Amino acid sequence: MILKHTLFALLFLLVACGEKNDKPGEILHVAPYTSACIGAGPMDCLRVRSDDETNFQLFYNHIDGFEFEPGHNYTLRVKIEEVASPPADGSSLRYTLLEVVSKEAVNP
Repeated sequence: MILKHTLFALLFLLVACGEKNDKPGEILHVAPYTSACIGAGPMDCLRVRSDDETNFQLFYNHIDGFEFEPGHNYTLRVKIEEVASPPADGSSLRYTLLEVVSKEAVNP
């Protein structure tokens, strides 16, 4: 589980490092609907990607300050920090919302 989080975070950071960005933080694109997934137990996961070219991936973490509303595509600017002593079943990364860059309703 932690390996999944770490691999996703590394992939995300590698892609994000290639983008020119004048503002602090990283960009995450959030799909309009969640997907059932299994983390520490059954849960709903956001589906995210770091650019418009890649496929959405399940996001097992939480973004502090972000309230997801189904039926909307989001572009978010987030701060990613390493957690010094994460719980055994928790992520080693903490995501904090810096800005909702865009929120667009989609047709059902």
